Amino acid sequence: MPQITIRTDIDGREEAVSEYICDWPDCPNVAVHVVGVVAALRIRAAMCTEHATRFANRGNDDCKGS
Repeated sequence: MPQITIRTDIDGREEAVSEYICDWPDCPNVAVHVVGVVAALRIRAAMCTEHATRFANRGNDDCKGS
């Protein structure tokens, strides 16, 4: 998952803010939900609220046609 770090000086001391970006293709939003983990490979998937909801509901959409 892509990570963005912004560093700036505030009152003579350095501050850093780090955010992870949504793993959905072409989404620039901040990731706020971890939707999957493969611990053995140290891989995580994190998404913004909109895409995490879509990802969670993808199985429900397949069942509607039945």
